[in-house]
Amino acid sequence: MRVTGAVVIIAVLEGGSGADLARRFTAAGAAGALIADQRVGIAEDLAAELDRPGCPVVGVSADIRRPSDVAALVDTAEKHLGPIDLFCVAGPDGERIISLAELPAHLDLERLVELVALVGEAIGEVIGQVVPRQRRSVEDRAAV
Repeated sequence: MRVTGAVVIIAVLEGGSGADLARRFTAAGAAGALIADQRVGIAEDLAAELDRPGCPVVGVSADIRRPSDVAALVDTAEKHLGPIDLFCVAGPDGERIISLAELPAHLDLERLVELVALVGEAIGEVIGQVVPRQRRSVEDRAAV
């Protein structure tokens, strides 16, 4: 996975932290990062700490379980940082990084639907690592 020169979105689920992930990406030469956290002020404070010339960092409050918030993150990242290369989801017990190397210069509605589906899968994977199999509902166990 290429990090140098990449634009990264780091979305934090409840109980997770994007701080280490954000620090790793900015230290590895990311071109910019957008950090989103449900908790007001957390992402903004981290962005202020990590923002520097050559790697602008934007922090926003958002809940990536809502498709409208994912759409707003994409719009904000592209407006301030450029085309997105990586979309990361950080949960309380893990993280998932989705590479968007094929992302077009302008994200259209069809691509946004694909991105929301990928983010949903990433959330499921991160949550799946946190919730033990025996604690999942009967429907969830049947799907596995």
